[in-house]
Amino acid sequence: MRSRIAHVAAAGALALAAAAAVGPVAHADQFIGGKLVRGQIEVTYFALGGPTPQKLWGRTLTDELPDRAGGRFQKFENQSSIYWNPFVDGGNAHQVGGAIETKWGTVGWETGPLRYPVSDERRVTQGGDPVLGWGKEVAGAWNDFQGGKILWSPQGGARIVWGEILRAFDTAGGIAKYGWPVGDEQRTADGRFTQSFQKGTITWPAREQ
Repeated sequence: MRSRIAHVAAAGALALAAAAAVGPVAHADQFIGGKLVRGQIEVTYFALGGPTPQKLWGRTLTDELPDRAGGRFQKFENQSSIYWNPFVDGGNAHQVGGAIETKWGTVGWETGPLRYPVSDERRVTQGGDPVLGWGKEVAGAWNDFQGGKILWSPQGGARIVWGEILRAFDTAGGIAKYGWPVGDEQRTADGRFTQSFQKGTITWPAREQ
């Protein structure tokens, strides 16, 4: 976290399925753990459980900070951040954390090709049921971004799925059809793109049978 904040400052600009859709209407600003939580970040924070430690994202670690693309973000205790940009997803703020947030950072966070999150982290059990808090076994988790998805599973880690491979993945039924990704997108010798999943491989353009 320290390196992330330092990076943004140096640039001069410095996981859920059942969470209800949050409209762009903020409550009164509140101090949580000595830090001010306000606006749309506050709305999302409390919609996802607020500071309740056994439930979701815990106490605030930082003040609200400017990001590098005209938005704002704030860090929270349980390896989590909430990002907001007034021009993204109707002005809603979204949570991203853990291995998914780390993977997002490898491609430039909000200034990279994935741009901003447009969903909160969604976690599911092996049976596909949503996980609303801590303490249940999680089969996997994901966030939707403007430029794709990051999916995480214990077996495959956090992997970016985007572009035509994401289109084929979603069209075929997503996790139900292919399972979780187990590798990153690769470029083949013949110029195609390919990605491995638990139950198969997607290649684009598809090879003729």
